[in-house]
Amino acid sequence: MEYVTVARVEDIPQGQTRLVEVEQQPVLLIHESDGFYAVEGLCSHQNLPLEGGQVWRGVLDCPWHHFQYDIRTGENLYPQRVYPLDALPQLRSQVNPLKTYPVRIVNQEIQIQLIKKN
Repeated sequence: MEYVTVARVEDIPQGQTRLVEVEQQPVLLIHESDGFYAVEGLCSHQNLPLEGGQVWRGVLDCPWHHFQYDIRTGENLYPQRVYPLDALPQLRSQVNPLKTYPVRIVNQEIQIQLIKKN
């Protein structure tokens, strides 16, 4: 699969995020201290945009209801690790991981590789 240019490095200061749309898919770009990351742009809780979410030590905090995700793996960290899913079955469908996308930098351009839906 090909990589797609989505922004320039200088467009996203360290510690910031930017929501972009690539092939009709919302993708959140994240500039963390150790590089750039790309995750699905909508929170799995209620499909609201993750733009404006705070990132701290590799964890993205959704600006709407504070669901938290590992930016490297997309894993839901909160509330999945706090509340027993057996006790709250309605929560199970809301803690899906975010899709993550490979990122590379070429000539100061941020490029991501989209994973096609089947």
